[in-house]
Amino acid sequence: MRLVSRFALARGTVTSAHVVGGFQRLVLKSDAKKPAAGTKLQLLLPSDDVRTYSPIPSPDGIVLLGWTRAGGPGARWMSNARVGDVLPFVGPQRSLELAAGPVVLVGDETSVAVAAALAVERPGEVHAVIQSDTADGVRAAAESVGLRRLDVVPRGDTAATLEAVKAKLSRTPNAIVAVTGGSELVVAVRDALRRAGVTNVKTKTYWIPGKTGLD
Repeated sequence: MRLVSRFALARGTVTSAHVVGGFQRLVLKSDAKKPAAGTKLQLLLPSDDVRTYSPIPSPDGIVLLGWTRAGGPGARWMSNARVGDVLPFVGPQRSLELAAGPVVLVGDETSVAVAAALAVERPGEVHAVIQSDTADGVRAAAESVGLRRLDVVPRGDTAATLEAVKAKLSRTPNAIVAVTGGSELVVAVRDALRRAGVTNVKTKTYWIPGKTGLD
């Protein structure tokens, strides 16, 4: 993989690195095409592990927002990334594809970036509902990438998540509900939405406990 990276992968240079609320916000300069909302970058880390991130388009370059408290190679790399680091990657590639229009995006800390990317492309049409036990940190990180419309509910609280989604749908009934993040969250919220009669739902699992390689 390291040999392949010399020839086949794009490369990005870290030009900015800031810690905010348990996240690291990086800016990459690269000749790769501007990422669309919902796409992914697959990064080849210095450890030779591959991890997937949701890029956020910015006039400064490609913004990555990584949750540093998850454990594993991706979180360790993200915590230690510094200005000047050069990183090979593949992408942007398709990942979460949503029809045009308003979106209520549900997820966890790994979902903040894709919500922010959608908010860039759909100003005023994206609201996020994020499950987390670090509400202040999530709000600070979301603010740092321009995501200002969000609710933060306790991790694992499916009932509170459902109520937040229903409140948004009462005002925007034509919104797509995109459920993202960890597998347990995705299954629990998807099933609760179905029981509540919400049908315009898309799901995208970003991670499964104990497994790697998802996007």
